Amino acid sequence: MSNLRLRLLTAAVGLPLIAASTWLGGWTFALVAGAVALLAAAEFVHGWLFPSMPMKAILPMGMAVAGSAVVVAGSHAEERYVIAALALAGLMAAAGYSRTNAFGPRKPWRVQAWCLVYTGAMLSTLVLTRDGDDGRAWVLIGILGTFAVDTGAYAVGRLIGRHKLAPKISPNKTREGAVGGYVAGLAATFALNAAFDTGVSALTLAPYALLMPVAAQVGDLFESWMKRRMGVKDASGLLPGHGGFLDRLDSLLFVFPLLYVFLRLRVF
Repeated sequence: MSNLRLRLLTAAVGLPLIAASTWLGGWTFALVAGAVALLAAAEFVHGWLFPSMPMKAILPMGMAVAGSAVVVAGSHAEERYVIAALALAGLMAAAGYSRTNAFGPRKPWRVQAWCLVYTGAMLSTLVLTRDGDDGRAWVLIGILGTFAVDTGAYAVGRLIGRHKLAPKISPNKTREGAVGGYVAGLAATFALNAAFDTGVSALTLAPYALLMPVAAQVGDLFESWMKRRMGVKDASGLLPGHGGFLDRLDSLLFVFPLLYVFLRLRVF
C-alpha cells in the first residue's frame, strides 16, 4: 500500500475519534488523551533508552508510560496531578543529573523525568483547555491553528524555499517556509476565533496569536532534534503513514501549554 493511502486510511480512522472525543469532552476526552499520552510516552522512553540499555529500560518505561497516562487523564479530575508530576519529575531529574550512581544508572532517571514533563505535564494542558469555559472551541482553535502553521510552512517552503532554517536538525525546513507558516498560523488564529465566536477580542487574543506560530515551529524542531539524537526517522510506526504519536504531537505539545496559560491569564 502506498504511503499516501496509508496516511489517508489512518486519518479516516483517527480524525473521527479526535472530533468525537473533542465534542463530548469530559472523561471521554480525558481518557482518549490519556491513551495517546501512554503511547507517546512509550515512544519517548523506547527511543532514548532501548537502543543503548534495553534490559535496564523496562522498569523506567513502565513507570514513565503509566505516569504520563495518569497525569493527562487525571488532570480532568484534579489539576494537582500536573503539579505532582512536575514535583516527581524534579526528584527524578535530581537523581539523573547527580554525580552519583547511588540510585542506579542515571540516564533512566533523566529520561523518566523528561517523559513526565513532555508527554505528561505538557500534554495535560490539552485536557485542561477542554475543561475550561468554551473549551471545545479553544481546543479546535489550538489544533486547527497549529495545522495552519504546518500547512503554510510546507506550502511556502515547497514553492519558494531556498534558505535552510536549521540544516543540522531538519534539512528540509526553510526560512521562507517558517515565515509562511507564521503568517498562516497568525491569520488562522484570528479567523478561527471569529468563526467560533468566543467573545474574546482580537486585541486580547493578539499575544497568543503572535506567539503560537513560533511555539508550533519550535515544537516541530525540538521533535526533529530528538529523533536525530535517538537515531530514528520516525518516533515509531504506530500510525501507518504518519510515523508515531510524537511525530503528530510535536507542535501541539508546545502550543497547548501556551494556549492554556493565555486562557488562564486573560480569559478564564
